[in-house]
Amino acid sequence: MNSAMNSVRAAVYAPYIYRWMLDFVRELSDLLGEVRFYSRGTYGNYPWKQYEQCVRLMNKQRLFSAVIDYLRYRPDFIILLGSETPLSLILYLLSKIVRTNLVLIVEENREKTFASVTVRCLAHVKRLLVVAAHRNAAVLVAESEPAKEYLLRMGCASERVNVIPHGTNTVDFQPGPKSERLAKLLGLSANDLRASIILFVGEFSEYKGAEFMAQAILTFPNPGEAIFLIPSQGSVFLKHESHFSAMKNVHPYPSLDDECMPHLYNLSDIVVVPSKQCETGSSDRSPNSLIEAMACGKAVIGTAVGGIPAIMDQTGLLIRPNDPAAIVQAISALTADTQLREILGKEARTRAVTTLNNNVYARRIFELWKRAAHG
Repeated sequence: MNSAMNSVRAAVYAPYIYRWMLDFVRELSDLLGEVRFYSRGTYGNYPWKQYEQCVRLMNKQRLFSAVIDYLRYRPDFIILLGSETPLSLILYLLSKIVRTNLVLIVEENREKTFASVTVRCLAHVKRLLVVAAHRNAAVLVAESEPAKEYLLRMGCASERVNVIPHGTNTVDFQPGPKSERLAKLLGLSANDLRASIILFVGEFSEYKGAEFMAQAILTFPNPGEAIFLIPSQGSVFLKHESHFSAMKNVHPYPSLDDECMPHLYNLSDIVVVPSKQCETGSSDRSPNSLIEAMACGKAVIGTAVGGIPAIMDQTGLLIRPNDPAAIVQAISALTADTQLREILGKEARTRAVTTLNNNVYARRIFELWKRAAHG
């Protein structure tokens, strides 16, 4: 690292911490002198106590001290992951005061609508701040083409918007053998492992398209050819739990440690990301399960919503959203064609290493800032 880069200070803010963000911050830290990660910190089924040790919390108890820390730190640039939250907008205003460059990474892909007149008025005021932040950013990154179109509707110039999906740690997530230990833990037999194993990762909820996945599982025509691994968390799982428990080819799995996740992907042959097409807000933005599955060399099936097409490119089966029959057809096609699964898996791994890689992602974001800051 040269001395000029060693003197650059950066900050990253995200409302919630995800594994890929910790890895991204580490990669960015290797390029610069110091990177501080700020976050509210708590959401979902992740090992938050472990994650929170890596960030400076901006929760209710620590907000004032975190703001003072940020103002004293006075970074050269701040990366806002989730640019429309109240704290993001506060950091935008503070950054204007201390003349810190803004790098905004936008996942939203559709405007929200509200029934209440009062909420609509408040949303309008907030939108004015959001538009100002987007237009005044030194660097503007959209995670997908729909996110870019969303920014264009806000009045951002097309040439300012860079479409770059985020990545993962392609060393942690890479192809590997099927873990017999994990298979036993999940109740899979030797015969089960000889069938095609279909995996769903994430909360089994409406937003993630779990209802469509559930209907595909319940109507799958050849149950002896496919074993479904689905999480035992989420409203949709609870809704269909009694049906799933009666099916020999459905194996719910509990919340697993971070270290187990690469093994879970590698236990599968096909990973399905059936995200829902939403009409009143953003559809699934950039599902990490898709990126991680691709890094593990899995054949992936994803719906044509949000950031999924930009992540997959041509390396998986892209299907119409909100359609259980489309899920069944795609799974049937891949279970019947081992060679196609292998080809798609290799292409997915290559794309993950060359494009969906946090090392590459950190360098691209940093180079965009350098170009903007130094002309």
